[in-house]
Amino acid sequence: MSVFSGKCLCGEVTYTCHSEPKTIFNCHCEDCRRATGSVFGTNLFVPEDKVEISGKVSSYTHTSDSGSTMTKRFCPVCGSLLFGKNSAKVNVLSIRAGTVDQLDLIKPMVNVFMDSKIPSTSIDQNLKQAPRMPS
Repeated sequence: MSVFSGKCLCGEVTYTCHSEPKTIFNCHCEDCRRATGSVFGTNLFVPEDKVEISGKVSSYTHTSDSGSTMTKRFCPVCGSLLFGKNSAKVNVLSIRAGTVDQLDLIKPMVNVFMDSKIPSTSIDQNLKQAPRMPS
């Protein structure tokens, strides 16, 4: 039984997740801003082994400020960014909130990388805030 599902803009890549998100972050780091083309990225963190992906994904790998290998996976047809993987986080996959079908599931818990936030970005003061990524 799936907990939630999602897809890219064109529908060539779909996924089903068989776990509730462990946490949901609004990330204001420069990498998330540039990768999403928005002022921040909202990510659902789930066990990687609980996600079934259908369709071909392309990937882009780079090194984070902390030295981890970051891999971003996206649809090669429409370019939608769907997933992220940090080499320092075993069995953790981030899923981009904008790809999730069940919109009521998207309830961010914290804003991270507030040190890099675009100054004009409105922030929900009811959410926790962290200057960088919590350990």
